Amino acid sequence: MILSLISNIVTCLCAFIGFIYGMIKFFRPKKAVYAQMITLAAGCMAFGRLYQVVRLLTIGDIVERFQLGVLGVIGSLIFLFSANYGVMDSLADDGTKKFKKYRIIPLIAPLAAAVIYVVFFVLPDRPKLVRIVAGIITAVIMGASYFNLKHLIFPDVDFGVINCLKEYNIIALIFEFLCIAEMIAYSAESEIAQLVVSILMGVSLLLIVPTVERGIQKWST
Repeated sequence: MILSLISNIVTCLCAFIGFIYGMIKFFRPKKAVYAQMITLAAGCMAFGRLYQVVRLLTIGDIVERFQLGVLGVIGSLIFLFSANYGVMDSLADDGTKKFKKYRIIPLIAPLAAAVIYVVFFVLPDRPKLVRIVAGIITAVIMGASYFNLKHLIFPDVDFGVINCLKEYNIIALIFEFLCIAEMIAYSAESEIAQLVVSILMGVSLLLIVPTVERGIQKWST
């Protein structure tokens, strides 16, 4: 339990640092909504992990039954998905045939997420609750990772918007698959693996908002 607690504290602190940084930088008039959504993704992780820290200190369990900290992960991934879906994607992809391969190749990311889910949560004899929670999180990761990979490989458009955000999309992809790795670590009850994944998630949460800031500065100049 001690390592699980440390793991959650690490991710919580890093997520709060990213969230506070983003709040200071972007939650002002005329600031990019895109960056605000990434900031809110960090905020969801921060508050979700804060809940899990408190739960571990009071109840001592975060895996045997459904708990609200899971919503922090889901909320974070939904914000990452929403940031790229819609307006941002339409800036790059006009829906014509010439970009067809850039719509097909990114299917690799959601397919990989689905395969990992089947291998680690469907084929083994996992509890039903674990399968359901992991399935929901994986489904959101599939959507978010598709657009992150798509914008990572997509040719640049006017004003350099796509190229400017390639570093962000790399970090977002890493974070999303770390969410899967974390589920596997908890399912395997490996506290060492939980700690390693949490440190990597913490690093990605520290980097994600400043990386978006640098990208926005590039396309604004």
